[in-house]
Amino acid sequence: MPDIRMRTNRLRNGMIIKNNVYASSGAILIPHDTPVTKDIITLLSKHFIDYVIVDYQTKSNLPAPELHPEPPKISPQQIEDFKESFQISEEILSDSFTEIASTDRDIDVHVLLDALSQIVERAQTDVNLCDLLFLMKKNVKGLYAHSINTALFAQLLAKWLNYDRHDIEHITVATLLHDIGMLKFKEEDLEDFHYKDELKREPYSKHAIFGYNMIKEKSLDIRIKQAVLTHHERLDESGFPLKIAQNQISQFSRLIAIADVYDILTMKEEGTETLSPFDALKEFESNGHHKFDSHMLITFTSKIANTFVQHIVRLNNGEEGRIILINKYNLSRPLVQIGSSFIDLAMRNDLYIKEMLD
Repeated sequence: MPDIRMRTNRLRNGMIIKNNVYASSGAILIPHDTPVTKDIITLLSKHFIDYVIVDYQTKSNLPAPELHPEPPKISPQQIEDFKESFQISEEILSDSFTEIASTDRDIDVHVLLDALSQIVERAQTDVNLCDLLFLMKKNVKGLYAHSINTALFAQLLAKWLNYDRHDIEHITVATLLHDIGMLKFKEEDLEDFHYKDELKREPYSKHAIFGYNMIKEKSLDIRIKQAVLTHHERLDESGFPLKIAQNQISQFSRLIAIADVYDILTMKEEGTETLSPFDALKEFESNGHHKFDSHMLITFTSKIANTFVQHIVRLNNGEEGRIILINKYNLSRPLVQIGSSFIDLAMRNDLYIKEMLD
């Protein structure tokens, strides 16, 4: 029978929804070729969707479809190319940091920007860039990887906030340099160092001052220097090293602070608990709005959360499913499809996403 347009209140078990059904946010609510069930009808009604395209089947009880991952958004070759460009960028950053620390020469910002642009070109889209950065967290660590990750997240946020090209370039350079002061610590002082320790006051809080002193005489935009010094300041005055008031924290510093904390929270480090992106979103939702710029934080977390639609996850009860819809009022608790059933984590406080599987 040909596909037909049917009212939601006339749907019956055994019909197949043939088109992707989208929520008002633009995210996929129900993927194509999903069998109609009672839960599906409830979901459509909840989102005020009156019509869908269906293929009517004579059998009234179809088996639930086996859940398989969607075809990858990024090819294996693209992943390898991305890794290669990332490693080259790490080497460039290492050479640049060594030169800054040991000479009086000015910083060649074009070299830093070119290194990042190669990575962005490999990704092609914002969603792919976020996916590739998530994949890379399994393989990279250390100062240079963290600086690159954070710079790319900051660059994305600046783009989402509609900053102009020149400001995005300044933010990128500032973020690449934001932790350069860590080079001033002795090797033995960093033997047990984890980046989550960097979020604490001692003993690493001086890295912001060290970094500022390393670049303060360089020919850089003053906002870059300020951001290196104040990227750990917080709007509630709980930050460091200066504990400055809200109106003294620059826009660049506010933006970089969010990208920095997100990368640190989701970083895989031996000896520390690894948080899923949804754990990080929960942390931002619970404790972030009095510490960070709310407009920037909402923009960043909502955009990041939506890049995980269609990813496979494991819940704390061991079940595996696909993220179908992000709840814009509760980003850390999306709608998950398991077989032909749907679990709205916003309504199930006993369940949460334990692990990302792809």
